[in-house]
Amino acid sequence: MDIKFIFMNNFFRLKVFLLFLYAFISFYFFYEDNFVQNSIFILTPHIYDNIAFMVTTFCLGIIFSSMIYNFAFYFYIRNIQYFYYALVQFFILLSLVTLEGLLVEPFIEIYSFKNFYLLEISQTLMLIFSLLFIQEFFETKKIKELNQIITIVIYLSWFDVILSFFVGHTFITKFIPTVIWIFFILSETYRYVKVKDVPFYFVMLGWHSVILVLFLELTYLLNPEEINFPLLPLAFALESMLLSFALSYKFKLIENKQKIQQSLLLQQSRLASMGEMISIIAHQWRQPLNFLSYFLMYIKQNCKENDPSLQMINDANDQLQYMSQTIENFRNFYNPSKEKKRFDIASSCQNILKIVLPTLNPLGIKIKLEIKENFFIFANSNEFEQVILNIVNNAKDVLIERVVKDGNIKIVVNTSSIIISDNGGGIQLDKIEKIFEPYFTTKKESDGIGLYIAKTIIENEIKGTLLVQSDTKGSSFILKL
Repeated sequence: MDIKFIFMNNFFRLKVFLLFLYAFISFYFFYEDNFVQNSIFILTPHIYDNIAFMVTTFCLGIIFSSMIYNFAFYFYIRNIQYFYYALVQFFILLSLVTLEGLLVEPFIEIYSFKNFYLLEISQTLMLIFSLLFIQEFFETKKIKELNQIITIVIYLSWFDVILSFFVGHTFITKFIPTVIWIFFILSETYRYVKVKDVPFYFVMLGWHSVILVLFLELTYLLNPEEINFPLLPLAFALESMLLSFALSYKFKLIENKQKIQQSLLLQQSRLASMGEMISIIAHQWRQPLNFLSYFLMYIKQNCKENDPSLQMINDANDQLQYMSQTIENFRNFYNPSKEKKRFDIASSCQNILKIVLPTLNPLGIKIKLEIKENFFIFANSNEFEQVILNIVNNAKDVLIERVVKDGNIKIVVNTSSIIISDNGGGIQLDKIEKIFEPYFTTKKESDGIGLYIAKTIIENEIKGTLLVQSDTKGSSFILKL
């Protein structure tokens, strides 16, 4: 495992130094407290009144219920992050119960056991499964630096667990409490994870509520001997609820993502089916078109030089060529091939014009292509043309819906950019921020997936950006490639 690049960051080096400094101080100054005089902690137990006892029991119930919920979710959908978090909650529950059995009345009498090793091992295992949960929840395998940091701490913790079987106690969680390790990893997670969505902040808020309480108690800013109230169980109960919300919310996001993927696959399937159908039509049309062409040629050969029918024959031939070229254009456009190649933007835009002109002309909508400076890109030309066609069709629909007189659409090709604009009156301010979201539509008969697919193709497949600008005159879609 190559970890040299991790230590190149000064902030990370500082945090590692502080960890070792904390471990040194803990070992050098508090060795006897940690390893010899554990019994000191139970000389002055906390005494909870009825309200504190009920609150503690309620908090333990929340954690237990959340654990069962996540175990059930794991067995239902087989997603390992639910299993890891259920184990985290199990060891949180075990730690709290053990701690209360050592330090808190009336739990000392209820539990009737005093086991420091169980407390230590449950805290270490809580750390391990918390880190495994972080790996899965934040998909750190895609983030090399963060994943290696977490993996190192997990290996150290497992080694500590194995070693504790022989020596009777742990080392890592004695010298550096679990909360410090969690805070260390979360700070690195915040630094490396780019997508900070709602589940991300739920997780951060949940764990930091526990970190805050433990920090205040460890530094005696909140003296546990003076405050006989279950702040720690409350913090863990809050953490359980927030992280369960985070998992549920993420599950919803995954479901939405799968629905979008299904829509994309369905769209691709439709295009492929349409391409196959058009290929069959083209094959069926070839023979009659060729027959008509030969027939007209035969008539033309038998006409006199000044025969007025010659012009009609030439016009008919032009129409046959137009029909042949049109079906060829559609066949190429709906070709399901994913092959990428270098192509020029002007030619692709001209292909789109050949497809849309027959539908725009009868509606009185003008479309103009202006090539200021042509350029080439390396991508799938069919996907690119589908994006342009989608935006042009949306502009056409707006012009029809709003009954715009002298409706026009303009495509401007300039260095590394394409601007598609219309004079349809623009997009409402409350809708312009949502138009690229899946399933958002302002049209009655629409699935709301077109512009989302367009943005996905431009940003994921072509590695460009798709933006929109709008005013009272009209809208402009800007493709930066």
